[in-house]
Amino acid sequence: MIDKKSGEIIVGDKTTIGPNSSIEEILSLNLGQSRNLGDHKNGWTWLTERNVLLDNKYFIMNFFLFENKLKEIYFVFSEMKFNLELNWDSWSELQELLNLEKYKVWLANEVGNQEDFDWGNVWATYDSKGGSSSIGVRYK
Repeated sequence: MIDKKSGEIIVGDKTTIGPNSSIEEILSLNLGQSRNLGDHKNGWTWLTERNVLLDNKYFIMNFFLFENKLKEIYFVFSEMKFNLELNWDSWSELQELLNLEKYKVWLANEVGNQEDFDWGNVWATYDSKGGSSSIGVRYK
C-alpha cells in the first residue's frame, strides 16, 4: 500500500495518493463510507475518510494539506469495519498499545525497518495525550 520509492499510497490498481496530491484529487476518489473536511483558514486543510477498504482492511485516513498540497497522512486500520458510533466509553490503553504493535508490524512489512526516505518519513506511534495509536506519513 505504501510505495517505498515514492511514498505514494496505493489505493487502487493504478490509483495513488502522494506528495502534492490536491484535496480535489483525493475527494474525487470517494474513498470512504463517510468523510469530514475542514479548513483551518491558515493554509492548512484536512480531510478524514472513514472505513476505506484497502487490501481487505478498513482504514480511517486523515489527510493534511498545506496550500492544497498533501503534506501528511495519519491512519489506523482494522480487519473489521469501524463502528463509527463508538465513543470514549469503549477506549482502553491496553487496546491502543496492542494496536501500536499491530501497526509497527504492518509498517515493517510495507517499508522494512527504515523510517526516513528521500521523499519524507513514516512511523507508528502511540500518543498518550490523545489516547490513540496511528501510522504516520510525512512528505518533504
